[in-house]
Formats: sequence, structure tokens, C-alpha cells
Amino acid sequence: MPKIVVISGSRRPGNNTDKALRIALDEIGAAAEVEVVRAGEWRFLLPGDEGAALPGVADDGERLREKVLGADGLLIATPEYHGSISSTLKLIIDNLGFPSTLEGKDIAIFGVAMGPGADNAVGHLRHILTHIGGRVLPTETSVGSVHKVFDESGACTDEDVEAAIRAVARALLDHITGPDSDDLSGL
Repeated sequence: MPKIVVISGSRRPGNNTDKALRIALDEIGAAAEVEVVRAGEWRFLLPGDEGAALPGVADDGERLREKVLGADGLLIATPEYHGSISSTLKLIIDNLGFPSTLEGKDIAIFGVAMGPGADNAVGHLRHILTHIGGRVLPTETSVGSVHKVFDESGACTDEDVEAAIRAVARALLDHITGPDSDDLSGL
């Protein structure tokens, strides 16, 4: 069974990124073993603090690196904050070491924003991930006005948004389980 690490770039309780991720996780279903990394539940050191023992502060960087190394693919979702990815997500990516454990990994991405779209965040995330050697799949989505497409219970009320998020998750699954899963000539 394939292994997928899912990373949420928001740490706010009840955040919209996690609401959108629930759709992707539903699409993945039982087709893969999934490890979800929610930024607020893991602790990462700032770059340069490696080896600096901070009393009472756990460092989950090594645990994350092990999960990523063992993964067949990753799904990363980011909110758009001030025109880019969240600082929390950048910290997670920075904790994947150098060279990054994302090098050569197949990655699907999407972004959410309160404004018209998360195109900037998705573009920046794609740039960062490809710069460090990740193999970002071409299927991605940007969900704008995200606060308007989920009801009070967290269910998506927009069929097009739900379909787009599901398409990202499905593209990752199809890619890592398909007969040409190592062939990225189409990327």
C-alpha cells in the first residue's frame, strides 16, 4: 500500500486549510496509508537552532524527515498569507534538511485564501519545492473565498471546489500507483 504524507500549512484551530484537506483525505480514502502533519501539533526548531537543546521544547524535525523519506508521495496544502505561503509551512519545509528529504519526491499541492485565490501561494510553493528537488505534479488548485465555500459543519458547499480538491488528491494517487509512477516526463 502506498504511503502519503499530508502536510497542512495552517496552525489555527478550525482553519480552512484543514477543511479543504478533509476532502482530499476522503478522496484518498483507504487507497493509501496516510500520515497527516498539522503544523500546530508538531514542533519545529528555527533554522540555525539545530542541536541547541531548548528545555521543554520537542523537535519533531527528525520524525518528519523519517516520515517523508518513507513516503511514496506528499500532499501539501497552504493558506495564502500576505501573498505567499504561511511561515509555518516554510518552517516545516526548512526542517526537512539539506539536501531536502523532499528531493525526488512526488508532491501534489493546493492553496486556499480568503481573497480571490491562492495563486501566489501555490506558485511560491511550487517554486520552493522544485528548487529543492521535489517533483511537483501539474494538477493543482487554488481555492478563493474559502470561508464562503464551507458551511458551519465544515462541509463544502461548492461542487466545483470539491471536485478540484479531489482532482489534486486523485492525481497524486494515480501518479504514485500507476504503471509509470517513476516516469515524470510529462511534468
